[in-house]
Amino acid sequence: MAQINKSQIDKTNSLWEVDGDITINHAPALLIETKQLPMAGALVVDLSKVTHVDTATISLMFEWLRHAKAKKCDLRFANFPKNLLSLIALYGVTDLIPQVTH
Repeated sequence: MAQINKSQIDKTNSLWEVDGDITINHAPALLIETKQLPMAGALVVDLSKVTHVDTATISLMFEWLRHAKAKKCDLRFANFPKNLLSLIALYGVTDLIPQVTH
């Protein structure tokens, strides 16, 4: 049986650092947790410590984007793991997910 890495978010005012898995097992809890957080101005979600992903990851990202838009927050994502980049490309949504540009 595969080990499931609990996911968590370290939060500051303008940065959320996601650590662990974002899969169907974790996305609902992450969504509930983040809906309670303030979103204002600009916010970056750093995905550099994300391990396992699945299609629920993309759904969660779009839900965060909808929530941010309603709050007039400029939400962007940074440091995509390779497995997430592959999944986003497979579903053809790369251009719909705003990324931090360096």
